[in-house]
Amino acid sequence: MYQYISEEGLYPLFYFTTKHGLEYFVSFHKMNLDNTFFEKLYSIDFYEANNQKFLSDPFIETTITSIINDFFENNPDIVLNYVCDSVDFKQDFRQKLFDKWYRNTSNNEFSKINFKYEVEHENIIYHLSFIFKTRFYNTNEIIEEVNLQLEEFTVFK
Repeated sequence: MYQYISEEGLYPLFYFTTKHGLEYFVSFHKMNLDNTFFEKLYSIDFYEANNQKFLSDPFIETTITSIINDFFENNPDIVLNYVCDSVDFKQDFRQKLFDKWYRNTSNNEFSKINFKYEVEHENIIYHLSFIFKTRFYNTNEIIEEVNLQLEEFTVFK
């Protein structure tokens, strides 16, 4: 695992540099939905700043998952949302990678649910994942609330 630096500001931001000199950033954004169920919904974004991805380095996975675990340690009752970037049409690859990372670090304390959200007339399927601690949330409730929220987004489009 790489040493990472934490900066508090508008959003919690973490960053680290790999042995190959690549800079990674991980941030958590509180989502402000008009939905009381999702009061503690955060989205996570992570990216490589120099756009030189695909260098095989297992420490990237362990560092990012450690940052996520540390964030959950400090905020145990959040729901964490990850949307796979679709700008280059590699969202399926990103979803598989994120699923693998979750399987590699998962324990009985967490659950993860994946959703596909297709926007009409865009020909893009968005992959969304929600991770939460099962002692705070019921899986069926999360599924129901996410589906209701996605329906609401569709109505506004």
